[in-house]
Amino acid sequence: MINMKVIFHVVEQDKWSSVISNVRDLLDNIEDIQVEIIAMSKAAALFNRYSGVDFHGVMGNPKVNITIGKKALEENKLTPELIPSEIKVEDLVITKIVRLQNEGYAYIRL
Repeated sequence: MINMKVIFHVVEQDKWSSVISNVRDLLDNIEDIQVEIIAMSKAAALFNRYSGVDFHGVMGNPKVNITIGKKALEENKLTPELIPSEIKVEDLVITKIVRLQNEGYAYIRL
C-alpha cells in the first residue's frame, strides 16, 4: 500500500522547474510515494522546443506518472509523436484529477 499520493497540476510553462524540484525532494525523502504530474494548457508548450528543464530522475521513475491533456497538445500545436514516450496523453485530464482526488491524492497546483 502506498503511504503518500500527490498530484502536481501544472498549467504554466514557467512552473516546470519548481514542479520537478518539488517532485525530486519528495522522491528523495519519502520512500513510499506515488506522484502524478498532470500538465494542461500552456504547460504543454514545454515540449515544443528545448526547455532546459532537467527531468532526470523524474521521467521514467516508476513512482511518477506524467500526463498531458490532448486539448493542451492541440492548443500548443503538438502531436503525441513529439512527446517523450514516458508521458501519457489523455483526452480528459480534468476527469483524471477528480478521480485521483477521490482516491486520496493530495492536490498541488503550481
